[in-house]
Amino acid sequence: MLNLEAAPRPGLWRNHDFLRLWSGETVAQIGAQVTQLALPLLVLGVPGAGAAEVGLVSGVQLLPALCVTPLAGLLIDLWDRRRILLGVNLGRALALTLVPVLYLTDTLSIAALCAVAFVVGACTAVFEVAYIAYLPVVVEQDDLVEANSKLQASYSVSQIGGPGLGGLLTKALGAWFAILANVASYLAAFVLLWSIRHREPAVGGDTAADRPRLSDILTSFALLWRHRVLRVLTFQAGWFNFCEQAILTLFLVYAVKELEMDAGGVGVVLALGALGSLLGAIAAKRLGEHLGFGSTLVTAMGVASCAPLLLALTGGPGWAAHVLAVLAFGLYGFGLTIYNVHVVAFRQSVIPLAVIGRATAAYRMLTYGPFPLGAFVGGFLGERIGLWNSVLVTAVLSVVGWLLFALVGSRHIRAAEPAGTRATDAARPSAKTPETPETGKTRETRETHAV
Repeated sequence: MLNLEAAPRPGLWRNHDFLRLWSGETVAQIGAQVTQLALPLLVLGVPGAGAAEVGLVSGVQLLPALCVTPLAGLLIDLWDRRRILLGVNLGRALALTLVPVLYLTDTLSIAALCAVAFVVGACTAVFEVAYIAYLPVVVEQDDLVEANSKLQASYSVSQIGGPGLGGLLTKALGAWFAILANVASYLAAFVLLWSIRHREPAVGGDTAADRPRLSDILTSFALLWRHRVLRVLTFQAGWFNFCEQAILTLFLVYAVKELEMDAGGVGVVLALGALGSLLGAIAAKRLGEHLGFGSTLVTAMGVASCAPLLLALTGGPGWAAHVLAVLAFGLYGFGLTIYNVHVVAFRQSVIPLAVIGRATAAYRMLTYGPFPLGAFVGGFLGERIGLWNSVLVTAVLSVVGWLLFALVGSRHIRAAEPAGTRATDAARPSAKTPETPETGKTRETRETHAV
C-alpha cells in the first residue's frame, strides 16, 4: 500500500547520487550522438556502400533489442544494477575503440562495422533497461516525472551538441576520430557511476523461490498484456519506432546524396532540430498538469508522428530544404520528449520495483524490436523506390499509427485516468485503480530513496 504521509523531500538538486547518475548519462548521450552521425558516414566511406549498407549496420546495432533485452531484464532483477551499468559502459568503450584501430590499419569493412555495432548495441540494450530500473532506487516516486524531465533534457542537449560536434570532428579529423569522442564519454560516465554512494539492497528475493527465473520472462510479457494502458503504449511505441528508424536511416543518405549536405551540414540540421527536444523537456511537466495524462500523450505523439511529413517537402538542395529539415526534427523532438517523460514515469510508478527490470525488458523488446526492422526496410525501400519516395511512405505510415492511437488506444488511457487527474498524478498507483499489474508482490513504501 502506498504511504501517503511522505516526509519532507530535499529535492533532486540535493540528491548527489542522482546528480552523478544524470551527469554521467548526459556525457554518454553526447558521445552516442556523435557516433550516430559518424558511424553511417564511415559506412558510406567503404567502397560500394550505399543506403542498404547503412541500413544493415544500423539494423545490426539495434538487433540486440530482440535477442539480448529479455535476458537482460532477468539479470537486472537478479544482480546489482549499478555494477551492470558500470560493466556495459566499459564494454561499449572497448568495442568502439576497435573502429579507429581498424580504420588506421586499413582493415575496416562492413562486416567489421556490423560486429562492433552488434556489441555496442547489446551493451546499450542492457544499459537502457538497467538505467530505467535503477532510477527509482536513487529517486523518490514523487520526483520521477521531474527526474525523467531532466534526463530527457540531457538527451535533448546531446542531440543539440552531439551531431554538431560529430560533424565538426568528422569534417576536420575524420569519422574515425569522432568515434574516439564517444569512447571518452563512456569512460567518463563509468567514473561518475562509480562515485555513486547509495547501494541498493540485494535484489531477486531472499530465497530461491523468490529469485527471478527464466519463466518470469514470459510472465513479464503477460503483465504488459493484462495492463490495458501499458498494452496500448507498447503497441504505439513499437509502430512509431519502426517508422522513426526507417526515416532516420533514409534521411542520412538522402541528405548527403540528394540534398547535397556534407557532414557539417547534417550535424547542424540535427543540432538545431534538437532544440525542440529541449523545449519539450522543459514543457513536459507543465503541459501534463494542464492537459491531463491521456490528452498529453495523444497531442505529443501527434506532433511527433506528423512532423516527418515536412521532410517530404524538401525537393532538392538549398536553404529551404535545410529549414524544413530543422523544423521537422524540431517538432518531432518536441512531441516525442513530452510523450516519453510521462510514459517512462508512468511505467516506473505502476510496475513494482522487484520486477521492473523484467517488465522494462519485455517492454523494450516489443518497442525497440521494430528498430532493426525499420532500418532494414528503410534501406531496402531507399534502394528500390528511391530515397524521397521512401521518406514519404514511411512518414505517412507514422501518421496512420498515430491516428489509430488517437481514435482507439486513447480511450483505454482516459478510462484508466480518474476524473480531474493531472498527467503527473496519473502515474501514481492507487488501491482503487484496477490497472495496477498483479504480480503477487506488494509495492514497497518509499519515503526517502527507493530501495
